[in-house]
Amino acid sequence: MVCFDLFGLRLALDFTAPALFALLSMYLSPAELCRTAAACLLHECAHLLVIAKIGRKPTLMRISAAGLRLETAGTAVMPLRLFAVILIAGPLANLLAAAGFYLLGMPEAAAANLSLCCFNLLPFRSTDGGTLLGAYLEQCFLTRAAELPRRLLLCMAIGTVALILFGMYRTDTWNISLCGMILFMLTAEFAD
Repeated sequence: MVCFDLFGLRLALDFTAPALFALLSMYLSPAELCRTAAACLLHECAHLLVIAKIGRKPTLMRISAAGLRLETAGTAVMPLRLFAVILIAGPLANLLAAAGFYLLGMPEAAAANLSLCCFNLLPFRSTDGGTLLGAYLEQCFLTRAAELPRRLLLCMAIGTVALILFGMYRTDTWNISLCGMILFMLTAEFAD
């Protein structure tokens, strides 16, 4: 991991980000790669915009194949509703962009944004949907066993992978980048 400071913000670049970019550049055309990168940039900027709007200052930005992970200043626990708004901002921006691109007759750009929106709502710990679901389950099971929300989220992630793989098998549409991302996300579920 490469780390450096930029205007008071600690940036950490994980090796998986350039590795994923290199992998995608082997399978995607330059236009597809640009659309994907633009959709990712829009997604992460939406998170940053909401964080800035609520008055939190990011202190650490970790860039990996799973996207951006932000840590903000302050030790106060963030209410779940506020946390949910931050997490949903990225997928919502992609969904709105997908609708706009579709209406403008740009189906490829619409598909890139819609795909990123849907992917980020999957129940993996490293996606917005999984992070939000995990926070909600922790709040629901606060008085119960601490491992229950983690196990439940892990079961949902494994079930999602099984459904995706089954769908690819049934339709005979194997996608190497999707398989690689699923492997990465599933590996991240067992890390800790």
